[in-house]
Order: sequence, then C-alpha cells, then structure tokens
Amino acid sequence: MKNMIFKTIAITLILLLSTTGIFAAVPKDVEGMMYEEAVSELIDKGVITGDTDGNFHPDSNLTRAQACTIIVKAMGAPSAEVVGTATQAAVKSRFADMSGYGWAEGYISYAVKHGVTKGYPDGTFKPGNNVTMNEMITMVLRAAGYTDEALGGTWPLNYTGKAAELELYDLIPAPLPEYAVKWMAAQFAYNALELIEKENPQPEEQEPMPETPEGVPDTSSMTFEKGSFNSTMTAFKGKTLADDVTIYTYGMEKDYKSTMTFSKKTADYRLDTVNKYKNTETPAFYKMENNEIVSMVIPKDVGFTGRAYVVINGTYSAKNAKGDTVTGLITLAAGNEVKWLGESGLTGIPPKTGSDSYLDGTIYELYLADGEIRSIYKSTESHRGAVFDEISGAAFVEIESYKNNAVRLKNGDLYEIKDNATVYIMDSMDGSDHTKYRAGKQSNIKSGNKIRIYDITENDEMSGDIVVVQVK
Repeated sequence: MKNMIFKTIAITLILLLSTTGIFAAVPKDVEGMMYEEAVSELIDKGVITGDTDGNFHPDSNLTRAQACTIIVKAMGAPSAEVVGTATQAAVKSRFADMSGYGWAEGYISYAVKHGVTKGYPDGTFKPGNNVTMNEMITMVLRAAGYTDEALGGTWPLNYTGKAAELELYDLIPAPLPEYAVKWMAAQFAYNALELIEKENPQPEEQEPMPETPEGVPDTSSMTFEKGSFNSTMTAFKGKTLADDVTIYTYGMEKDYKSTMTFSKKTADYRLDTVNKYKNTETPAFYKMENNEIVSMVIPKDVGFTGRAYVVINGTYSAKNAKGDTVTGLITLAAGNEVKWLGESGLTGIPPKTGSDSYLDGTIYELYLADGEIRSIYKSTESHRGAVFDEISGAAFVEIESYKNNAVRLKNGDLYEIKDNATVYIMDSMDGSDHTKYRAGKQSNIKSGNKIRIYDITENDEMSGDIVVVQVK
C-alpha cells in the first residue's frame, strides 16, 4: 500500500513540476539578471533554493533566520548537526524567542557556536526581523574568519570597511541599503564564498579511532555521578560536553561507585566516541574545564539501545566488558563514525567483497542493546517490514535532477528527500581498498551522480531518510 500511494503521488508531482519549472537550472525571475551567476552557483552548491513556484523572488526581504541559514550552508556545516537526522535530533539554540522557527534552530546554534552571530543581550535572536545589510555583512565576514577583536574599531564600520578592502561589494548598490533583500544577500555571500570556504575546509578523511589510548586517564581529578546523555550527545546530566570530549571505556557497570579502583594498565581501557550513547543512562567519572566535560570514563557494557541505520566501512576485533574477543563494525551512523562491538557469536556480518559486499551502497539496520550489536538486517530482511525500505530499488540509479527536495531519476521515478536526510558518499565502486563511505551533503545529490534511497520512517509517506550517492 505504501508503494502504491507514493507511485500515485509521484506521477501527480511529475505532471505538476513539469509545468512549474522547478527543475530549471535557474529560477525564472533570475534569468538574465546581473545576479544570475551568484544565485545559480549558490543553488548548485545547496546554499540557497528557489521557491516551489519556480521563482526566487529576488527583491523579497530576508529574515535574520533565513540569512543565518544561508551563511551556515555556505560554511558547509554537517547536516546532522544543523537539521539532525531521522535517528538523531538537531542541536537547539538557547534563544528564548525561537517559537515557530524550529527549522532554523540548528543553523542558528551552529552559527553561535562558530562565532558568526551572538544574538542580543536580552537572550533573544529576533529570527523574524528583516536582516539589515550591516548584519548580513557582519555575519558573512565572521564566517570568513574575521572577529570583532581582530578588526577593532566600531561596529558596523569595522565590518563594512573590511568588506570594501576585500572588494566584496561587486554588484551591491551604493550607498548600502538598510536591509538586504534576497538577491543582495545571495550576491554578497557569493562574492565572499571563496573566503568562507577557505576558512571552513571540509574535514579530511580520518583513520578510524585507535582502540587503545596512549595513556591511562587521571581519574583522581574526576567527579563521579550517574546520569544520562541527551539525544544530541552534547550533554551529560545537563552538563555540556566539549566538542573534542575524550571517552574512555573501562570495566563493567555493576562495579562503578565513587570509591572504585582503576587499573594502571593502558590495555584495560578503550577509546570510544560519544556518538554511540544517545539517551544512554550510565554511571560515569568526568573531568570539567571551562564549564565543559572534557573527558569521561564509563563502563564498557553501556551504550545505545535501539535501532541504528548505518553504512559499514570495516570490521575489527576487540574484547568486550567480560573479556571475550568479539567482532565489531566500523560504521557511519547519523553521519558520524561509530564503532560498535558485536555480541559474542554474532552472525550475519556481511563480507567486504563479493555479491553481498557491504561496500555496495547498502544501508544496514543494527539492533543494539547496551551499545552491543545483537542483529544485522538489510532492508529486504528487516522484521520491521516496510518501515525500513529501499524505495528506489536495490541498485544505484542515475540522477537526472534535484531541486526543492525532489530528486528525479533517469528511469523516470521521482522521490522526496527529507530536509534532515543523512547523505553518504561512495567515491569508488571497484571493490578496492579505496572504496569507502564518507559523510556527504544534500548538494551531492545532483545530475550525473547515482543514488540509492532508503525510508526508515513509520508512516505511509514514502520519502528518503538516508541516501547513498555514488559520485561520478
């Protein structure tokens, strides 16, 4: 029934979209305008979008929330952090006036975290206010690495003057208008795009986290408490976790108490990532610096319980909390690298090569208990049935076009991709050691690339929660 419903909707959408121009390279009201190049380039990079009527409405005002979203997208922010995923909530801002602006919360939070904006002294952000040209210039230059301290002087002249020095006013009218309409915001962001991208390079591929730390954690300076990690894995018992928090795992939960004795052998500890502890309750020893938790020691037999949807980059062997040697999986889950240990005697681990290779664009459903893999499923095997479904067919299909969250495939099918969809990139399909998944962005969903689309949502609407893109 779910497939039949969506096929009907898809056919209707194709008929509608063929008349609206939604798949045009440039919105209709931008063609031939002096800012066409800027708008076209930012659309291609996924920084801005046209409207569903096929237009950009270049002379419309822009809110502070919209401006912040444009700038954060230009910075290449990870989608899992700004909009969350189907299995992970987005980080919320702490401003008091965000009601009705939930779609912008993650972007604004990211902007604050990276010094792009500070909000107002009264604890508000005023997301619905029209953004002024001075505010737009300031946020763009901060995204490019400039700060109040480095520039000195008085706002806004310090930022507007620096923009002139950097020759960023190309096609922007003089004198500067009070408010930045959509085309001006796009043009200024485009003029500064090279500076923004240079200041915010995309992360390089990293080797998997080592199993064993270089040394034993200093537990003598740590605090002992029982508490829970939150759904975004940014806090433990309400205390903020540092971005680079170090997680050590040691021993078993039943042995944890404030007076417990720790081993002095480095081999008795493992390094782990906070991304496998969503909503996990555990005893923990932690160390704080500058009001953030910078390191933790937690039991080996705690972790996320539930279902995780992953791509697999490899396998490894390690000892579990009981000292048994087990096989684990090196995965990307919700856009982050997570290494899961399997239960003793785990079966169903897919091979690296062959017809069932895990390096073929397949998403796997892991059933986990206390961070330990109990079962591994493909979409065709899941006990959850149509809830976990590869909606585009069990193979890569070439993309014809992608606009406004609708991807049209070369075979004529049309699918919706959710705003918070997780995107994984495959750079190679030759089965070599260089074949590996990495986190991607929705801008990677474009003509010429190939795609596999998965739905993991419990409803009757078929749409992409996770996509794997094979780049050309």
